[in-house]
Amino acid sequence: MSNGLEDFSLFDLFRMEAEEQVRILQSQLIELESGAASAATLESLMRASHSLKGAARIVGLDAVVRLTHAMEDRFVAAQAGDSLDSACIDRMLAATDWLAKLQALAEPEIAAWLDSNIVAMDACAAGLRGNPQTEVPESAAEPGVDAITPASSTPAPSAPAPPAQKPPAPPPQSKAAHQPVAEEDIFAHPAQDERAGRERTVRMTTERFDQLLSLSAETLVAARQLTSQSESLGRNLRALQKALTLLDETEIDAGSHTSQQRELDRQVTLLATHIADLDQLARVNELTVERLYRSVLGGRLRPFSEGIPGVARLVRDTARELGKQVRLELHGESTRVDRDILDRLEAPISHLITNAIDHGIESAAERAAVGKPPEATLSIHARHENGRLVITVRDDGGGIDPEKIRERVIRRNLAPAETAPGLSEPELLEFLFLPGFSTRDTTSVLSGRGVGLNVVQSMVQEAGGSVVVHNTRGAGTEFRLTLPVTRSVIRAIRVLAEGEMYSIPMVRIDHIALIEVEGDEQHPIARWNDRPHPVIALASILGLSSRPLAKGPVPLLFCGGFAFAVDRLIGQAELSVRRLDPRLGKIPGISAASLDENGLPMLILDMDDLIQTASGASVTTTSAAGSDSLAPHILVVDDSHTVREMERRLLVRSGYTVSTAQNGQEAWNLLRLNDYDLLISDVDMPQMNGIELVARVRENPRMARMPIIILSYKDREEDRRRGLDAGADLYLTKSAFDNGSFLQAVVDMIGEAETTLPEDTA
Repeated sequence: MSNGLEDFSLFDLFRMEAEEQVRILQSQLIELESGAASAATLESLMRASHSLKGAARIVGLDAVVRLTHAMEDRFVAAQAGDSLDSACIDRMLAATDWLAKLQALAEPEIAAWLDSNIVAMDACAAGLRGNPQTEVPESAAEPGVDAITPASSTPAPSAPAPPAQKPPAPPPQSKAAHQPVAEEDIFAHPAQDERAGRERTVRMTTERFDQLLSLSAETLVAARQLTSQSESLGRNLRALQKALTLLDETEIDAGSHTSQQRELDRQVTLLATHIADLDQLARVNELTVERLYRSVLGGRLRPFSEGIPGVARLVRDTARELGKQVRLELHGESTRVDRDILDRLEAPISHLITNAIDHGIESAAERAAVGKPPEATLSIHARHENGRLVITVRDDGGGIDPEKIRERVIRRNLAPAETAPGLSEPELLEFLFLPGFSTRDTTSVLSGRGVGLNVVQSMVQEAGGSVVVHNTRGAGTEFRLTLPVTRSVIRAIRVLAEGEMYSIPMVRIDHIALIEVEGDEQHPIARWNDRPHPVIALASILGLSSRPLAKGPVPLLFCGGFAFAVDRLIGQAELSVRRLDPRLGKIPGISAASLDENGLPMLILDMDDLIQTASGASVTTTSAAGSDSLAPHILVVDDSHTVREMERRLLVRSGYTVSTAQNGQEAWNLLRLNDYDLLISDVDMPQMNGIELVARVRENPRMARMPIIILSYKDREEDRRRGLDAGADLYLTKSAFDNGSFLQAVVDMIGEAETTLPEDTA
């Protein structure tokens, strides 16, 4: 039977081995440097370098063999009592950088890369053997521009790393491990030694694993169909038995009970026995397939620690480069996460770590001056909460000064001078996620360009999550990332809307109730948890029907501040999620598809999308209330709540009717449902950016003539040209934003509104 590895080249197998062993080396070298080493740590380090040496020898990477052999010998010496100092650990971490870079290369690039790095790698190996005179200058010893620069090349001026403590001596029975490992041992699998206590793994391609998951899901559907057929036959049998009972009673009364009836009774009894056997077989089969499906699905869930392999090294190097003392605390490393989500975590968490050490955490002297310990704590915590993955990155630094943000907002004209003083702290903190926003006046290698937090927000939103920041002045900052645990299987409730069945993820539903709707036909509400919730017919927001709600109790799903009315609740089910073909694009209100127990396709609703659409429809501000004239209706689209609200207030004070949307996808949903006189859109937004939105509007015959203004932070000529080429009528930049010119641009597009509200109306 195939093990799934025949599709891999030898270098692919080496790459897999290197990825795992480099992760072990980097994490445990930092543990060794912190003084928390043990005999088991040194044993694990020695085995990791030994495994890498054997894998490198198989694929003919002689320079890697020499380097890893030197590391292995050094770990063996440490096991014998020869302690490792900080300089030696720096060399080894530099060696792991080369190995990490090498395993990330495409196979045709290896020879050229080795030619340019072999001298430095051999010099590093010589240094590990105790021959530092053969080492080359540090500038030549860097493992490539894409790798992390060894911390020893930029020693911290005020907080040098403490020398590694001498590890405890290993027990006598491990004395054999002190001897160098024989060269002919390279093919021995170290599962019994280095992986003791750890789960063994099997490698296969992602495509093959997804195929296996899909097949197991289809098998589960087939097993449930078999159970359904068994139940159907059982119902038919009961009906037949009832009919025969009536027939027997009739024949007995007539005195003509024949042998044919007795044979028919015997066959019915035999059929009942076969159906009972079939029913038992179907249920056993369903249970077995259910276990198979869950086991395969579990293969997609990986420990959280695998998504952040380099954080310990990143904290160490960044802190030393900035001259700060930082201790990293990791919690929830074994929390299980879908691999698709896991693949997206490393970049945003790395940005948050760098941001915390550079911006939030003070120097040792500054911390001592305010009574804090010189060593700061940076904690990363992953956990499951209400069916979601919650990751918090928290530091105990000085926190964020909201007044510094307010000053920068005013200086860059990101909010009107009369509005900025009234912004609350949560509103000010939202500016941190804007592209190009930074509280620094100068840039460095680590920060000052204003891209880090914007990248964090964009990546988290693309994964279907959200990020919020909590700030305590003088005590630290916490970033909270909320993401789905898996995008492969969900627990959902099935509902009917206009005769169509849909599924809604249970994690997105706050409450389910069958209650009567209050209010009038135009503004129905439902009360739950002592709050009124606007009622939205699911069929209406999906574009299926616009008929009014039925009289009497209505099935309602409370979600995101709204109550979504459906025709009927069908029941709960666990569904295997199937992504829609990307050629279909983003379908409004739909996130994915699945199969029900009968093998029929069923759409899974995107509740975030529907909530945004409902929010956009419900926050329309009619400035001309009480007026006989209809004010021009403007749709404002921006992913920043603060910028969006600032634009809305300006327009409302000028007498316009305003609706808002948080991103291009939500705006597109609103544009399909309503008519607007003007579209004002940002460019950089999640789900659908402004350029894509403008292009869609221009391609739609009903909206093609609608005026469009782009208001963006991007002020390069090529950005302006791109927006105008997509179909925008006017391109304005936020950096040069002026209330008067902005309103004049609106007037030039759609004319003045007839009613102007007093200053305090908005």
